[in-house]
Amino acid sequence: MRWDDLRYLLSVARQGSLAGAARELRVDATTVGRRLTALEKALGTRLVLRGSRTLGLTEDAEAVVARAREMEDSLRSLHDAVSAEARVEGTVRISATEHLAQALFAAHLGILHARHPGLNVELLVGTELVDLQRGDADMALRLIPPRGDALVVRKVGEMAFAMYASRGYLRRHGAPRPGDFKGHTVLVYRMGLTSGEESEELKRVTAGGRRLLQSNSTSALREAAAAGLGVAVLPCLTGGRDVRLTRVGAEVLAKRPLWLTFHKDLQRSLRVRATAEWVAEVCKREKAGLSGTEPRGR
Repeated sequence: MRWDDLRYLLSVARQGSLAGAARELRVDATTVGRRLTALEKALGTRLVLRGSRTLGLTEDAEAVVARAREMEDSLRSLHDAVSAEARVEGTVRISATEHLAQALFAAHLGILHARHPGLNVELLVGTELVDLQRGDADMALRLIPPRGDALVVRKVGEMAFAMYASRGYLRRHGAPRPGDFKGHTVLVYRMGLTSGEESEELKRVTAGGRRLLQSNSTSALREAAAAGLGVAVLPCLTGGRDVRLTRVGAEVLAKRPLWLTFHKDLQRSLRVRATAEWVAEVCKREKAGLSGTEPRGR
């Protein structure tokens, strides 16, 4: 049985005659009749009841037509999807933390939209790692790269962290020194910057301080620091651009690589490749802010 023969049956079902099907398919009526006969022979059953002016379908034909319509719809969807890929259209789902989504993607989305108007970005914001191999997202930008043999992992930059406090807080309490946070309150990420050496470094630097707030939200830590509640560990891209905050100390506390990750099967997808190029470009544009070397008052 040939799929093309099913197309002729579907056309006959829609038009009700050989002539109508011939017009729809842009062939002659003899060809339509020949293809229907071939389909009947392949299936071993009568499909069409030929009358003087119209054609009727047998019960077997009705069942075949129903399944053929499903196949036609699937093929149309496949064609539309492939066409969208060729035109860099469709939706790309990006997983990122709240801070990266706001400071990088939302601020530069206009560049991508101007370049590819048919592309739609869906930002999946949260601290949990998504399963890219299962298809929970098309790509992810994280400080910790997702693991998996089927993943492409690309370093697109580095993100620095430093201590920030409001001017009011510093006037009241003074600036703490590394390793001597006695009399100071500390606002930190719930899980620290990471596990291992950097978490130990954070504990050493803030020794003697009281941990007033721990959160996985950059916005919550920033607003608490701006309200004068303590000294916050923040990404330099956030703390350095907030006019309400002042960096405590000249040195950054830590630098972490930024990893862009997506599934190997999506390497040929034009929409994913275009989005990945945009992400890398944004990280390059924001290199100074990310690394904590951006001049104050930008």
